[in-house]
Parts: sequence; C-alpha cells; structure tokens
Amino acid sequence: MIRREGSLGDSEWHLVTARGSYLPMEDVLLRMQSVDGELVYQALRAFRTDSGDSLLVNRGWVRVGDDNAVPDFPSAPTGQLTIIARLRIPMDAPAQPIVLHDWNMVRNIDPPVIGDLLGTDLSPYYLQLAGGQPGSLEPMPLPSTESGPYLSYGLQWMAFGVLAPIGLGYFVWSEIRQRRRLDDEDNDAAAARPRKGGNRAAGPGQDTTASQAPSGPPAATVGDDGPSDEAADSDRLVAAAMRDRYGDRFASEYRRSSRGGNRA
Repeated sequence: MIRREGSLGDSEWHLVTARGSYLPMEDVLLRMQSVDGELVYQALRAFRTDSGDSLLVNRGWVRVGDDNAVPDFPSAPTGQLTIIARLRIPMDAPAQPIVLHDWNMVRNIDPPVIGDLLGTDLSPYYLQLAGGQPGSLEPMPLPSTESGPYLSYGLQWMAFGVLAPIGLGYFVWSEIRQRRRLDDEDNDAAAARPRKGGNRAAGPGQDTTASQAPSGPPAATVGDDGPSDEAADSDRLVAAAMRDRYGDRFASEYRRSSRGGNRA
C-alpha cells in the first residue's frame, strides 16, 4: 500500500512506503541516460502491493558496458518486503520500446507501454527507489533545489535595471547645469567688457556734445591767437559730436580728412 496526502501531482518527489513483493520477471532498461556525464541504464521492475496494485519501480542505474553492453547487476529480491521510494509522475513522451542485447529497453518511462512489455497492468505513476532499500542499485540523484548563480545574476540585472535610469537622469541633469553655468559666465563677461565706439546715437533728451575726450593727438588749446584757435575748437566739437553719433571710426576718418584739408 502507498501512504500519501493531497493530490497525486502535489505529492511528486514525496517519500512513500509500499508493502508487497517484486514480480518474478525481468527488468526493463531505460536507455540513453547519463549520470555525472557517464552513460547508464536504469533498471525498471514491477512491484505488486498487498492491496493488489501493480507499480513500476525505478531501482537505480548501472554503467553502460563496452559497445552499449548491459553489465551484470543484482536481481530484485523475492518475498514480502517494504520499500521506501519517491513518487514520480511520468513525462508525456513516447517510450519507443526496442529489444537490444536481449533486453527490453525503452527511451522514456511510460508505465502503460512498459506494462504491455511485462504483461501486466501498471499504475499511471511510478516509484523511484531510494538508496539502501531492498532491490536498489545506484540511486538516481535528486534534482538540486539550490538557486546556484542564477539568483545572484537575477539580482544583479534587477539592480542594473533600477540604477541605469537613475544614472542616466543624473548625467542629463549635470550636463544641463554645466551648460547653464557656462552661459552665465559668458553673459557676465559680455556685460563687463567695455563697448567700443561709445554711444552710437543720442536718444531723446541726451546731450549731443562730446561724452568722451576725442582720441588722437591732443589739439591745441584755445588762446589769444585769434581765428586759428576758434577753428580748432570748432573742429574738436564737431569730431566729438560725430564720434558720439557714429562711433570712433567716423571720428578717425574725419580727422584724416581734416588733416588732408589743412595740408592742402
């Protein structure tokens, strides 16, 4: 009999206890299997419980011999006995039964197909025998429940997914702030730089007289010499007014034209 709780699917890999005896027939071998990189055969045997159920038992594995030969291995014991095994649900894959080296072999565990080979009806699930049990060979390794490196890889990618947008936003903000700072420095430098040419034009209410001393060589001061000093004062006033209105360039041209006229 088998003691288990819950549905059959929820009980997979759980340890169960079966009382009965192995049926007196040859094992069926599960081929094309490997354990730790070595090719092996798994030995499958029918087991009848005291309640009359026929179960398929995976006894364990033996190494494949030369040219895929089947090595000698112990047969299942006879008589009434009790075994402890793990409940397994078969994979939905064809058994593909063949006869090789005078042994019935299958590609996958399919209890109904294997039952036809043995001439008995088998339950749709099977038992995987634990080590140290009556009839057990080398026990099949259990699947690892450790997360291995995959959990750490997953956490690293999650952290990257969170930090990447934050880092991108910081660099964009830093770039914008740097550009604004450079623009402010350029504006401050432009405001502090003296403008060339003085006032380009006099606005309403502004004095159109010279706001700055005329550039160039100093002119003669007004004295008692008569008309020549008055003409020099007039030239300076005109040059200053033109420079205030049109800038230094016009004043320079005016001085050059005045000097040319004087030479003439």
